[in-house]
Amino acid sequence: MSNVMFECDLGGVSYPIYAGDIFSNIDEYVAQVYKGNQVLIVIDEVVDQMYGEIIYPRLKEKFDLYTHVITGGKDSKTISSALKIFNVLEDENFSRDSLMIGIGGGVIGDMAGFAAGCWYRGMKLIHIPTTLLSAVDSCVGGKTAINLNDTVNAIGSYHHPVEILIDTNIIRALPKREISSGMGEVIKYAVIHSEAICDALEKKDYQEVLSEIDWFIVESLKNKEHFVRGDINEGHKRLYLNFGHTLGHAIEFATILDGEETLRHGEAVALGMLAIFRISVELGYLDEGKITWLKGILKKFNLPINYTASNLDMDKDSLLDVCMTLVLKDKKRNFDGLRLIILTEDRSPTIHETNDMGLLRLGFQEIICD
Repeated sequence: MSNVMFECDLGGVSYPIYAGDIFSNIDEYVAQVYKGNQVLIVIDEVVDQMYGEIIYPRLKEKFDLYTHVITGGKDSKTISSALKIFNVLEDENFSRDSLMIGIGGGVIGDMAGFAAGCWYRGMKLIHIPTTLLSAVDSCVGGKTAINLNDTVNAIGSYHHPVEILIDTNIIRALPKREISSGMGEVIKYAVIHSEAICDALEKKDYQEVLSEIDWFIVESLKNKEHFVRGDINEGHKRLYLNFGHTLGHAIEFATILDGEETLRHGEAVALGMLAIFRISVELGYLDEGKITWLKGILKKFNLPINYTASNLDMDKDSLLDVCMTLVLKDKKRNFDGLRLIILTEDRSPTIHETNDMGLLRLGFQEIICD
């Protein structure tokens, strides 16, 4: 078995995170934190088809195992999907001391975490993220939520896992675009805090990063731990992790075509970071060279530096208008204005509250073209 990469300590709650060859010894990892019998796996449909034959036999040797397969994608983050998980828990008489394992990307992590947090006010939970995006971000921090109608993450709470397991063989086998999307969040950590990740991204090419992905995942999660520790409920410094997300979320949802995303989340975050760099330059905190630097890093990892409005059969101004409407609905707003995470002179993140529509539009103009 691999060594514990680190004990994630968020202040008041902590849990081990393992990265490496996990699935070949998954039963031993689970047994380290769970001494009971009943286990429910909530798993992404594609992961179930590709890796179920590896995962299930080992766990069945030690546990009374049940599985619930969910189709990945945001359409699964619904009350009806959650009710199906609750029905399995009720039908099989799962107790509060039972264990749920979520295996998949961020949507599966949200669904498993939400259901585990609600069942008898909290059953044990293990996260096994299978996308780079979820491995470097959403698996840590305890956030769980489901959508309600058109409102994203409307119903949720905080429920932490007892363990996180990351099989990096699975991560390396992901399609190239999914790797790049996850790198969007890795680059975010480099920009707002980590000199070590920043230096590595500057020096290494795509293949070198992929071969050392264990290190990049663990370093990213250590950075997330830094921002979440002591601020689990997003009172202050955890908000810095939203760098690139406020404008990024807007363009992510503005560019949905026929119900399908044209931007992956990490791609939208990349664009959102560029938009914030432009705003930070306009405010006098950064110089133009920083935008050139960020574009170079994004290009290296196959991330976009702009979005063409004609992809949606729109012109630039029309897409700008849609983005402006969506950004003003951001959940991080408050009564005094929109809270942007910007960078100051020493490249430190800080909160900038603004109602300056011209400033926001300038940010979007940096990343939207005809």
